[in-house]
Amino acid sequence: MRTLAARPAKTPIAYSVDRRVLRPTRGEALAALASAALFAIAFPPFRLIVPAFAALIPFAVAIAERADGDGTARSAARIGFWFGLLGYGLNLYWMASALALYTNLAFLGYGTTVVLLAIIIAGTGAALFAARRVTRWPLALLLPVVWVAKEVVLDHLGDIAFPWLPLGLSVAHLPLAAQIADVSGVHGVSFWIAAVSGLLADAWLLRARRRAVIARVAGAVVGVAVVLGYGAWRLATIQLRPVAPIAIVQPNIPQDETWQAANRARIVGMLASLTRQEIARHDGARLILWPEAALPDFLVRHPEWSATIGSLARAGHVPLLFGMLDVQWRSPTDYDYYNAAMLADSTGRIDFQHPYRKTYLVPIVERVPFVNPNWFSHLKYFGGFGRGGTPVPFSLPFGKVGVLICYESIFPQRSLLYRREGADLLVNITNDAWFGRTTAPWQHEAHLSLRAIATRMGIVRDGNTGISAYIDPLGRVHGETEIFTDAIRTYEAETTSLRPMYVRVGDWVGVLSTIGVLVVLALAYARRRRAD
Repeated sequence: MRTLAARPAKTPIAYSVDRRVLRPTRGEALAALASAALFAIAFPPFRLIVPAFAALIPFAVAIAERADGDGTARSAARIGFWFGLLGYGLNLYWMASALALYTNLAFLGYGTTVVLLAIIIAGTGAALFAARRVTRWPLALLLPVVWVAKEVVLDHLGDIAFPWLPLGLSVAHLPLAAQIADVSGVHGVSFWIAAVSGLLADAWLLRARRRAVIARVAGAVVGVAVVLGYGAWRLATIQLRPVAPIAIVQPNIPQDETWQAANRARIVGMLASLTRQEIARHDGARLILWPEAALPDFLVRHPEWSATIGSLARAGHVPLLFGMLDVQWRSPTDYDYYNAAMLADSTGRIDFQHPYRKTYLVPIVERVPFVNPNWFSHLKYFGGFGRGGTPVPFSLPFGKVGVLICYESIFPQRSLLYRREGADLLVNITNDAWFGRTTAPWQHEAHLSLRAIATRMGIVRDGNTGISAYIDPLGRVHGETEIFTDAIRTYEAETTSLRPMYVRVGDWVGVLSTIGVLVVLALAYARRRRAD
């Protein structure tokens, strides 16, 4: 029987004992801090390009150096942890102020979210270390595969899924660079950025070999040029076709006033007044939007609201799609309630199509993860929302319309499903009042450019306090409103007849990347078993 004493002497390859748990070395800290600083300014509202392509380089180089030498997976995980903690901490600072409107535990919620994300990035660092140690392949391949697999994980974490900052979001404001999303979705854009970063990281690691450096820098330049060339071709050749004029009502209701009973009549009156102004403009709108949860209580409790909405739709001969709180009774004393959208047709009927109920719920605020939502039934509008089922687009005379409520816009799979269900147009109704004047409204809106490109549909966004806008099928933003102002706008919405590769095939880049990481981790595990 083999014993430790009988084991032949050998140099540890990846798993030597490291008693430092979270406290980083100077080198680890510098790499994590450099990547975090660049990551913090890579996303909207910053309209910078270089930080997105540079953010992963210090992180990747530090991990590769450890994998190529006598470093440990624990060291790689520490670099990832501190990169994630600082990078997401700086980007998501707005969560603390936003959650403070709902709970005194706001900073705990923010801190928990950032720590969970940091743990996931720590796992990403460890996976990159294992992949490099086992394969010795270049970072130009390993970095994008591992990073995109991490993004896929964040898409599919159930109650705590939070794909808020995919790397591809950093170029959402530059449609020329984002057109490849119709081939691969946002994960393909992230893969491209990470691959370019990997080439530059490889160039740094091989800096003593001039030709190798030139080859990799040239590869990065070619990689950028190819994607930009594809973008220029798509922007020049895709034909847009009109769908319908779509009007939005942006009432600008402060978050701390929304759920106060004394304000209900005033809020509905404001919505009605702005809608009448829109109808009086005679601009040919064929659908009017109200934002998420526009009605400040359950619709079933206020038949007068149904009458008001019906009369507005009839008066303007135009359907009205509005955010509301829906309820479904399980028994005379038990019910589920939903963040929902309902459609009133041009005759004023509001019950001829089933409401859309939000599926992706904001963790904690709308649904406390992993627990029975009924536990929070005594807390009005907090923590206990029900989750809707499979979405069905609304049918209108000009085509099918898919609804994204609030941050459902950050989940690429929802927009993909609508397109496959025959939607011609997406609308995003949201209430970003709770974000305040932080960076969050711009980060939130930016996702829609990638959804529009990936599905080749136009998207109309209606925010309670802004940003409202129209995003065309090429990802270009039109008619943005100012935040914290009331507004009405009419957008000439367009679509295309295309069913791009992403719609037909799905998230193939994400799937292949995830499979690749699983295979490498299995090889690393097998190697460790052999070493033991």
